[in-house]
Amino acid sequence: MALISSKNHLLSYLFYNALKIDIYVFKHYYFDNYIKLFDPLTLWILLQITNSNKWKKKNIHDINSIQGLDYGTGLAYNYYYGYLKVILPSIGNLNKGLIEKIENTEDIHNINIMVHKLFILIPSSSYIPPDLKEASYQWMESAMDLEDEVRNRAGVKRRLYHNSVYKIYPNGQRSNVPQYIVVEGATPLLTFFEVQKHNHSETNLYKKYCKEIVQKFYIKLQELIDNDPECADLCELIYYDDYDCNKTKINIAKILLERLSKIKK
Repeated sequence: MALISSKNHLLSYLFYNALKIDIYVFKHYYFDNYIKLFDPLTLWILLQITNSNKWKKKNIHDINSIQGLDYGTGLAYNYYYGYLKVILPSIGNLNKGLIEKIENTEDIHNINIMVHKLFILIPSSSYIPPDLKEASYQWMESAMDLEDEVRNRAGVKRRLYHNSVYKIYPNGQRSNVPQYIVVEGATPLLTFFEVQKHNHSETNLYKKYCKEIVQKFYIKLQELIDNDPECADLCELIYYDDYDCNKTKINIAKILLERLSKIKK
């Protein structure tokens, strides 16, 4: 029995030391030279998986890391300097600003536009209907336009710009007193939406990152407005998701009424 016990101890000792040697060899040789463990096809597959994961992580941060060269930021600059800076501020006696146009409309039509600002809709889907009634469950309807802004721009003589006044019936009841508001969608986003409907080389990428592009547009546009004393108090940006958590289409009229209530307080 003593002999058998000694043999067992010896075998255990040899097995243990052999295992230690195997671990050491794997750790210091095979692990450091792992490429030798794989045939070329297996190695290629592993490299593709690794590169794919790196590319996915890189893409997530790309929009936030290219410092203003992304599509959303470019849209914001174009919209701001090509449109909002044209229609919002007053330029002495040469051009009426938004405030004067709103006041003139109130006098002409005997109405009260409670907040003298331009409300701009920024849906995360980038889609804006031609008539905002379609996004309001019929709570809203077009009432009139502010007077035209006429400018000579890029060779176009007497180019016209104008804004629409809508009226909102609280709770959608025509018996309620309507609230008047100057509101429109951000037109560059509609163009972006239309781009996504066509089969261009960038289309799939734009579809994939649509929400991020719209968010970058919103963030940069808000920054530009806030940092410009001539426009900061003349504009309200309304960013929203088109559908709620229950996949129900939102009522943009409700969102506008909520914002109006906050501003008036």
